[in-house]
Amino acid sequence: MFTRIDQYILRQILGPLFTTLGIAALLLILERMLRLFDFVVNQGGPVEVVFQMLANQVPHYMGLALPIGLMLGTLLAFRKISLSSEYDAITSSGIGLNRLVRPVLALSLVLVIVNTILVGWVQPYGRYAYRSLVFDLRSGALGASIRVGEFVDIGDNITLMIEESRDQGAELLGIFMERRSDGRSLAVSAERGGFFATDDENTILLRLFNGVLIDLNEGQNKPRVLKFDQQDLTVKLPAKEAFRERGGEELEMTLPELWQEKDNPTLPTEERAAFNGNFHWRVMHSITFLILPFLAIPLGITNKRTGKGTGIVVGLTLLILYNEFMEAMETAVQNGASPYGTIWLLFAAFSLLSFTLFHIAANKVGGEPLAWVDKSWAFISGPIKRLSKKVMGVSD
Repeated sequence: MFTRIDQYILRQILGPLFTTLGIAALLLILERMLRLFDFVVNQGGPVEVVFQMLANQVPHYMGLALPIGLMLGTLLAFRKISLSSEYDAITSSGIGLNRLVRPVLALSLVLVIVNTILVGWVQPYGRYAYRSLVFDLRSGALGASIRVGEFVDIGDNITLMIEESRDQGAELLGIFMERRSDGRSLAVSAERGGFFATDDENTILLRLFNGVLIDLNEGQNKPRVLKFDQQDLTVKLPAKEAFRERGGEELEMTLPELWQEKDNPTLPTEERAAFNGNFHWRVMHSITFLILPFLAIPLGITNKRTGKGTGIVVGLTLLILYNEFMEAMETAVQNGASPYGTIWLLFAAFSLLSFTLFHIAANKVGGEPLAWVDKSWAFISGPIKRLSKKVMGVSD
């Protein structure tokens, strides 16, 4: 059972954690949404498919935001506790940093499970669903929106142009249509019209009102002209090609599938190496959550007299560099390197650094893991500050 202090620490962490997750996810989704709107509009697809595509991308963004959320949540929580002297009061009561890390590790274990489900199962299915929607857009399976003032091919050798669209395309005004087939051309202009569904899902009905139909046949001396109040024309939709099955590449495969296929002797060496690298990367990505508290806690504890935010900058920098180097290690495994000499070696180095910083903060009196950073910055910035003061004095 958690004590009141454990519960207090968790409350301090969960606030920044969820705030970071929300902000990071929102920024990533907004950036992606702009590109998706542009893509869907250019493909002539319905706007609502943008939100379906974004929903399938959310698991990917959550996988990116979770480590940052845990890192910042823990770091800011312990920074707040140390600045308000609560940390001094807690440690004075006999509770050391080794005890305070327990609730954070419990939270990390929960996030390990959540992240494993995300990267192991949810992300592969979400990525496949996203690519399936992209395929349907490009193949026209989701239907094409009629762009006003442009000639659009809508299948069955039909070209259509409209002057105005109302009620989200339900009513079309100023319609011109041409259908070509076997030496015959059928041109139609109408005041208004609209598309209607039929019993056949591969056929739609174009109903036109108040127009003129011109039927030009190469075997006739002159075209036939027909004025009509209402005319129905059937349009056959292009055949929809079936999307491929899920899998075939590492990003669409679940963890059990990667484990099974990475040693499959029937697959090419390059493909097995890609499966192997991605499998080890996903496992490492989840286990890293158990290491982050040992890095974030010592970086969060700060001197309340100065209140410098060096730990925030150093922590985020280390996490970003770690992720970038880990992606490079995955690429090295895909090129034939051993995962234990690349991915797991880097993980061991990151863990050693985190445990060393935590040991300094927990077991050394007055231990400040980043004291050397502040001293180095003071040594570098001191002459610069003095020089700037002299320059300002001369200018005055």
